[in-house]
Amino acid sequence: MHFPIVAALLAASVAQDDPFCADISRLSAAAGEEKPFESLYQAKFVPRLLNSCQRGVGYFCHRSLLPPEITYETMATRIAACLPGAVKAMPAQQWPGIRRVTVTGGGLFFDIEETGSDRAHVGRILHIEIRSEKQPRPEHWYQ
Repeated sequence: MHFPIVAALLAASVAQDDPFCADISRLSAAAGEEKPFESLYQAKFVPRLLNSCQRGVGYFCHRSLLPPEITYETMATRIAACLPGAVKAMPAQQWPGIRRVTVTGGGLFFDIEETGSDRAHVGRILHIEIRSEKQPRPEHWYQ
């Protein structure tokens, strides 16, 4: 009877102790600023979601030569686990060879895209665009 409550509390505790979730919490807290993420930019904060993240509209992260356990789906699930009430959604249409998912929650949008294949010279590539819900979706994002 109390198992779901205990499981939820344990999951929340694990998420708080995870550096990945800690970075997402910092992003979420800064997403609501008058100029989203400005305090993080001033602190030279860089999220540790993938090998490389840079400032953009919010932040842009990418990695090539992905190991088998990192996919757009596993990354979306991992991000969603850090954001209470997060929602994952697939675009209505997909481009051939591009796999996409969006995660929303905590005042954030994560647009996640995987391209390439294990046979390509750079393997599979994962891109994550992170922005505040205050910021418009970039025009290049295929709906």
